[in-house]
Amino acid sequence: MKKILLGLLSLAIIGSLSLTVHAEEIEVPGYCEYTETEQESIAHWYGIARGTYLMEGICGIKDAGTGKVSVSGTTSAYKVCDTVKVGVYLDESSDGGKTFGQIGSYYFSENNTTSCHGSKIGISVKSGWCYMARGGHSVTKGSTTETTTTHTGVLRAS
Repeated sequence: MKKILLGLLSLAIIGSLSLTVHAEEIEVPGYCEYTETEQESIAHWYGIARGTYLMEGICGIKDAGTGKVSVSGTTSAYKVCDTVKVGVYLDESSDGGKTFGQIGSYYFSENNTTSCHGSKIGISVKSGWCYMARGGHSVTKGSTTETTTTHTGVLRAS
């Protein structure tokens, strides 16, 4: 009788517990290459861990004429993923690039694909001030999310 009661008590305890599933988030190792001109700055991140999902992340900022800039971002995966995302953040500096504050954010997402690209063109800014773009890149496959970040060099708006 004790064994039966212990068994029923065990089942009752197990039944009252809730099982929580946590998604695994991984910061993927990689390296970044920069392309910079007076008109444009691009950061291109490459993943170095084969067998992962996240392949590359790119963010860029471009002078779009007097008092305007454009920003863009791309995230690519090695395999089709459930969700591929890129967020691009526009930062501004009034002190020549010593300190920055975020003034804009733009989010793009695609499902069941290997890449996502997005851009925002003709953003009004202050001529002569410094700007840079930061990218947040992520891919999700099942319960695994892989992420990385990028940031461009400093661009002085015309």
